[in-house]
Amino acid sequence: MARKTDRGAVPSARPNVALGRGGDGTETAAWICSRQSTSPKLLAPPGPEEAELETMIRAAVSAPDHGRLRPWRFIRIADAGRDALGELFADAKRRKDPDCSVADLERERDRAARAPGLVAVVACIDCSCDIPEHEQFISVGAAVQNLLLVAHAFGYGARLVSGAKTRDRQLCAGLGLNAAEELVGFICIGTPVKPARHRSRPDPGDHLSVWSRLPGREEQ
Repeated sequence: MARKTDRGAVPSARPNVALGRGGDGTETAAWICSRQSTSPKLLAPPGPEEAELETMIRAAVSAPDHGRLRPWRFIRIADAGRDALGELFADAKRRKDPDCSVADLERERDRAARAPGLVAVVACIDCSCDIPEHEQFISVGAAVQNLLLVAHAFGYGARLVSGAKTRDRQLCAGLGLNAAEELVGFICIGTPVKPARHRSRPDPGDHLSVWSRLPGREEQ
């Protein structure tokens, strides 16, 4: 989707519907379903401005959060830090595959420079509290989805990328993570160079069931 150059204009991807009790959310639901991940290879400048990224993060930290643990944080990768990040990627590749080629290392360095906007997602899971760890990870996932949806609302393409490198503790330490934090991945954000190809969606009926009574019991 092409972006408007007038930053004061409302992005065309934004849903034009007021939500509220009794309102019709069909248009908004259709807009949410229209979001698709865009490969970093297909993302070009411009990326999000500072105010736009702040809005994305505000949406992310508004995710459902049982116990108000705030089990997430985000790191914006500055343009000046792309080369250093590329070296972290290359070093992680060497540790995973000591026999990797020079071309393999260059591809890893290139990954750090592809998208105009790059945000690392960090999970800060508290294993000592009563909130189950899986619920905290669900909150992290909800935060990521909120960020992706707001990027979509601004007319950007975006995608969360991960891979084996996110589990490399030296790479994580290089980004400032402590031993208890986990690197979920990187959200790449930019302007799509071409419209997204339509992708079929699952049938909701295949993933929804109805429960009414215990198995083997007759209805009263």
